[in-house]
Amino acid sequence: MALLRARGLAVTEQRLAIFAALAASRDHPTAEQLFLAVREKLPNLSLATVYKNLEALRAAGAVSDVNTLHEQGRYEAALPGTGAGRPHHHLVCVSCKKVIDLHDARLDALRVSPQETQGFEVRAVRVQVEGICPACRARAKGPSGSRKPVSRR
Repeated sequence: MALLRARGLAVTEQRLAIFAALAASRDHPTAEQLFLAVREKLPNLSLATVYKNLEALRAAGAVSDVNTLHEQGRYEAALPGTGAGRPHHHLVCVSCKKVIDLHDARLDALRVSPQETQGFEVRAVRVQVEGICPACRARAKGPSGSRKPVSRR
């Protein structure tokens, strides 16, 4: 947490608990899921506090937004040394919104040519692969093995 202090962020009990819950998760939780997990430890915690701390941690580079183009933000720890700080991409189920890490060196090597950036200062290139996860595919087939339409929650 020295990185947080170095970036001018106070290291509070709430912030530490939120970050610890996030770093322990491999499910890319929502703010609401983090709230429920941390509230067991800190019963006076509010959802607004979770959102404020996630934003502060994101600004400090300790947390990354995942799945930002969908209706519900998902988060992951991003501090170097946590294991989650390693560059990676994501698989996203368009049915259940599950997010899974995708490690592929070929994707890590993607570069955008300056001619294509239309004036953007590129800071990162992330690939988000969207599809239907195995659990949703199995549910769509149903017990008889015939395919049912996949719901788009």
